[in-house]
Amino acid sequence: MQSPGSRLSLVCTLVLALILLTLPAGAAPPTFTIAATNISMPSNGNTGSSPFTLTSVGGYAGQIRVDCSYSGAAMGARVPSCGIFVNPVSTLAANKNAQGSLTLVPYGKVIAYSASASGKWRSGMPVIAVPILGMLLLPRRLRRRARGMLLLFAVGVVILTGVSACSSGLSGTFAYTVNAVDIKTNTTVTAPFTVTVP
Repeated sequence: MQSPGSRLSLVCTLVLALILLTLPAGAAPPTFTIAATNISMPSNGNTGSSPFTLTSVGGYAGQIRVDCSYSGAAMGARVPSCGIFVNPVSTLAANKNAQGSLTLVPYGKVIAYSASASGKWRSGMPVIAVPILGMLLLPRRLRRRARGMLLLFAVGVVILTGVSACSSGLSGTFAYTVNAVDIKTNTTVTAPFTVTVP
């Protein structure tokens, strides 16, 4: 036979166990996500625009500063600059979405030359090789005069090839990252997107 104290202890243990079972498991703290749209830059050299969406998760509400940047390899040609140049702070209500737009300006940040640009340099090599071969076939007496002219010609070809490679701009698809930072807590989330330059 159980004593009244042991019955009370058993009842208290059962009630405590029941309370613990009914409590929700550790809920994730409120946060937010961001996503941006892949875009192609206009072929006429105008600015581009990538829409983004902020989403509240778990009842998050607050102000978020949004920006973006090129995230590919460091190189030597220019890709579009990215950012929000007017009012980069968005207000996100609990369990809602907020939309905005990232602006991409042509020919901003410097990165490396593409394979297509280096191919343009290689395409100028036959033009340089022909005069060199011709100079080797000249009699020795005429070679001295031809050297100066050949050097001048070679420098001109290299300059013209470089100018045409740079002026045509860099084309391809480039990696960017959109960043969203809570202005009070500094909680940061990021998402990738791509920018195609025709």
